[in-house]
Amino acid sequence: MTRKVREELYNFGLHINQVSDLLLWHFDSDAEAAEYFGVTTQTVKNWKKKRNWPLSVVRLLLIKHRGYLPVSKVWREFKIRGDILYTPEGRAISAYDLMELDIKVKDFSNVFYFHRKKTKSRNARYFGKFKNRAMIRPK
Repeated sequence: MTRKVREELYNFGLHINQVSDLLLWHFDSDAEAAEYFGVTTQTVKNWKKKRNWPLSVVRLLLIKHRGYLPVSKVWREFKIRGDILYTPEGRAISAYDLMELDIKVKDFSNVFYFHRKKTKSRNARYFGKFKNRAMIRPK
């Protein structure tokens, strides 16, 4: 189990000895951490003392540390599979889609306008669909 925990931490650029630092960063007390993980305070103390972290605890700490999908009621129905975020309605949103959104905020207003960025020409992904360039219609 320890090897899997180390590999999981390594993927995020962390080491096994930094798990207790993450615990201190996000929780004010062992009791608060125990409530979050659904265990007793003695269990949290044992984890810290023996440095025998369960993989599920490490993953939850990484999620909390990265700010990755909060556990609040609003986000409960959202799912992530691979690199795609799925909304409760079933809409799939990729990171590319989110980067393409141009968010504009009017001064002193709570209204947000979402617009796609305008591109001057067709991109390489569009041209990659066609093996023969003669198949592309002119604009």
